[in-house]
Amino acid sequence: MNSDDIAYLKTFTPERINQFSEPDVIYRFLGILESALTEINELKQEVQSLRDEVNRLKGEQGKPNIRGKKIRPTDISSEKERAKPNTSPKKGRQSRNHNIQITRQERCRVKPGILPSDAIFKGYTSVIVQDLKIEQDNIEFQIEHYYSPSTGLTYSGERPHGYEGEFGPNVKSLIIGLKYGCNMSEPSIESFLTHHGVFISKSTISRYLTHNLDQFHEEKNEVTYSGLISTQYQQLDDTGARVNGEQWATQILCNPYYTSYHTIPHKDRLSILKLLLGPFELQFQFNESTFELLKELKQSSAIIEYLKNNCNGMVLSENELDKILNNLPTKNKSIATIHRRIKEAAGIAWYHNQDKWPIVEILLTDDAPQFDHLAFNHALCWIHAGRSLKKLNPLTPAYQEMVKEKLDQFWQYYHKLAEYREFPKKKSKQILEKKFDTIFNQKTGYQSLDDKLAAIAKNKEKLLLVLKYPNIPLHNNESERGARAQVRKRDVSLHTITREGTKALDTFLSLKETTKKCGINFFEYLYDRLTKENKVQRMGEVILHKAGIHSSGVGITHKSLSTFVNVSAM
Repeated sequence: MNSDDIAYLKTFTPERINQFSEPDVIYRFLGILESALTEINELKQEVQSLRDEVNRLKGEQGKPNIRGKKIRPTDISSEKERAKPNTSPKKGRQSRNHNIQITRQERCRVKPGILPSDAIFKGYTSVIVQDLKIEQDNIEFQIEHYYSPSTGLTYSGERPHGYEGEFGPNVKSLIIGLKYGCNMSEPSIESFLTHHGVFISKSTISRYLTHNLDQFHEEKNEVTYSGLISTQYQQLDDTGARVNGEQWATQILCNPYYTSYHTIPHKDRLSILKLLLGPFELQFQFNESTFELLKELKQSSAIIEYLKNNCNGMVLSENELDKILNNLPTKNKSIATIHRRIKEAAGIAWYHNQDKWPIVEILLTDDAPQFDHLAFNHALCWIHAGRSLKKLNPLTPAYQEMVKEKLDQFWQYYHKLAEYREFPKKKSKQILEKKFDTIFNQKTGYQSLDDKLAAIAKNKEKLLLVLKYPNIPLHNNESERGARAQVRKRDVSLHTITREGTKALDTFLSLKETTKKCGINFFEYLYDRLTKENKVQRMGEVILHKAGIHSSGVGITHKSLSTFVNVSAM
């Protein structure tokens, strides 16, 4: 199709279509053309990429990207649309001085020689200047030793906590803080310390970042536990991660009070279920809930009947279940998928009935299938739903107008839901339920748009869970913001090499993001933990306090949490 044909097609505005006696025919004609043009554009891009690859294999260059002619992808951001309309008057720029802690005062006096004899003192003008001083604090410890002839023992003095080895707690906390709090690479940290007179090797820096971190791993478990009981809902999302050259996935579990990172080899439903169990081992229970879920997962009646006869009422370990699954009466080629579905159903049934670790009541995610069935209730993100509509980029003005109109309706409805969250009323709930059907069950004639609307309508129950639980957010931005920290870390350090390094990254990102949410200085937190001064409260207790939960009311203290984590890990 040449440019004249495309130009002619663009003349079909909604007003011109209405002039025809059979507009349905015209809409169908436009739908066919729109699909054809979209397919042609996709094929052009594919052909060009194949040509570029052939040229590269020949030792030549591909098609250059010419500035000014590069077609930018459609902007699918929804920041502007979902922002709450601001009707308050604009305020001028506010001073930050009230947040600055004054460490000393210094008076700038007028030189006496330039003052006239009749000069009268008129007071001071206050000017705040921020500065930072980094200085060495090298300590020579002289350790006392006593020998007792009666006991035959030598008694020695001890260095303060944090001063083990060659470096003190300030250097150790600075290394961890710069790496995980400021996203600096290890060579940059070495350069920074060396320039300030600290002689340290790269291997020592790496050791402080990955080894002897049990107290931090333990506190991360406390953070996750307290976070899970701090709200009725949890948010979950994932982003890619590289571990020793292999593609893994980092799951971000969070709510407004905490963020917990978990890097795992796979992101299937079974892996996420194991993640939600914290330090506990997943077990598999067979009951009516298991068999009902197997039906939803489209397993055959023969397999379900076999499991009822052999496993009903049982709780099994994974090894015990594998022995039973090896005798399944099926020769299906996808036997691995069948085994996985059985484990998912039985694992979820056990998870929902166990009392060892907090169960997620409401899980807010995007529409990825692996998140289904994990929690008692599954809510979906409205921003992801709107993004699917915004990705549509029709070429004809008629369809462009349809997409624009539907997006306007979408965001108007979104703001109505936001109002309902603040002031939930039964009448508003009924109106919003009806309005949903009016918007998303409508047929427009533009097939791609209708498909997107049908997908949204299919998820009505998950998208409108907010009408039943107004406390849950409308979007999953909390976990997406958490994912950015992992992505920025990946930009600096492409991948972790060892399991210890991966675990350390998850732990310190969790603690860094959680201290940020709780208003605690990450560097001060690290120094406090390394020196064991215990001036900074345990993060698990801080989360509960922020959420308005009294730890005594739920029987939680640092001692009980740490004991709980240690026992569960056995």
